[in-house]
Amino acid sequence: MIIEINGKWIFRFPRNPISKENTKERLDFLISFSKVSSLKIPVPKYVENNFIGYEKIQGSHPRPTNIKNLAELDKLKIAKQLGLFLKDLHNFKSKKINFDTGYLIMRKGDYKTCPKEITKYLNADEIKNLETKLKAIANNPLNFKKPTSIIHGDFYFNNIIWNPDKKVITGVIDWANLGLGTPAMDFIMLADFNKNTNDKFLKDILKYYGAKGDDLFFQIKENAIIDAMNWFWSYYKEKNPKGVARMIKKLKKLLAE
Repeated sequence: MIIEINGKWIFRFPRNPISKENTKERLDFLISFSKVSSLKIPVPKYVENNFIGYEKIQGSHPRPTNIKNLAELDKLKIAKQLGLFLKDLHNFKSKKINFDTGYLIMRKGDYKTCPKEITKYLNADEIKNLETKLKAIANNPLNFKKPTSIIHGDFYFNNIIWNPDKKVITGVIDWANLGLGTPAMDFIMLADFNKNTNDKFLKDILKYYGAKGDDLFFQIKENAIIDAMNWFWSYYKEKNPKGVARMIKKLKKLLAE
């Protein structure tokens, strides 16, 4: 549960139990990383057993279409902000962060738990295409290297704040999934990278991120299908039929291409 006070303060009351050790480590990380981050992040001011309070980062959540419809110069500005922020994050070192994010792709074999529940909604051609995509993920050793980078773990537009008038990102929130992880996972939800239409946007982000060669570009493209699968799995476990139907529709579209 989240409570906003006077438009200036945010108080979060976590619904899911998080170990005190990891909570303290995450809060310590936010304080340390805020000193070098190129974007604003929540800095805890009030910390109690059942809630955390911090100053609100002003702005609103952008929709993917907001970014998609920007003029090229403004879109490049957003790409630069995203690239530099992720560069700061993934290169930041903290001995206290020694736990992973629990992403499906983080543990070799875990991604195989999804298809059984998903494939009952797919036809033969769609299943074949999904198997091909998953095989490509399984055969890329970059996906299964021991994670040493700290990642946000849930980096998408609901956790990004921007100023729609100035068309700039102002901050990044919701660090509950912070942990060691595969850097590519922090890119896959920033746009639909299953298609080629957003390749330039991704390449611009990676330019400012400082990526060398094309390995990370292709790894992100390869893993883009995981985004829809993760959302499906979340709705499936919540017994949310509308969410499941929405993700199946999205998967069918992706697997038809």
